Amino acid sequence: MDFTINFSAINVLVVFAATLAANILGGLWYSPLLFGKLWRSISNLPHLSAPGGAPVGAFVSGFILQLIAASLLAALLGPNAGGSDGLQFGLLVGFAFVFTALGITNLFEHRSIGLILINSGYHTAALGLMGFIIGNWS
Repeated sequence: MDFTINFSAINVLVVFAATLAANILGGLWYSPLLFGKLWRSISNLPHLSAPGGAPVGAFVSGFILQLIAASLLAALLGPNAGGSDGLQFGLLVGFAFVFTALGITNLFEHRSIGLILINSGYHTAALGLMGFIIGNWS
């Protein structure tokens, strides 16, 4: 098996930009413009303007976790990947690992298919976007 992780290929500024883009996508994805109302409804979450909603720590921790994902994605893609390669690889990783893992967990928690699709759809789209940015700019 030929498997290489190239940590020296990581461009920190590109990884940061990809992480920022994925977080912006998350803001849109879970906003009322896209899936926010449906997501809150099927997950029984209150409106984020309610007291105790949207804690800053969750956003900071989420950004750090997304930064870790983008860093590993960059290391796996290596320095010679293009935007199309990054997009395809990110979508593949998102679908093959994130969608299936969230799907299994949510099914055993008796959560709706809608919630699985919204949450795993975001992570799959975010990985595709990050891969596209990393592939184009690295």
